[in-house]
Amino acid sequence: MSRFEKFLAGWSLRSSTPDYEPGDVIEVMVTGAEGDGAVARIGDSTLRIDGAPEDALDTRVRVAVETWDETAHRGTGTYRETVGESAF
Repeated sequence: MSRFEKFLAGWSLRSSTPDYEPGDVIEVMVTGAEGDGAVARIGDSTLRIDGAPEDALDTRVRVAVETWDETAHRGTGTYRETVGESAF
């Protein structure tokens, strides 16, 4: 292994359009609202969160992914619990 390979060991690039599977449970920041649900923007992707409390804006929540469209980078999820607040 060269020094360069050792230097880069463990590095990986992160996508601005992550993909999820139905059933995944993830933590996201609620960044807005859409209709009667909350919305989390994850990079260039959008996750609509059903059942989030009205005061969920700018909080970190745990969400169960229900649907995910890999092409449109949009999905829906169900609110599980609030796990933190914004650091802003």
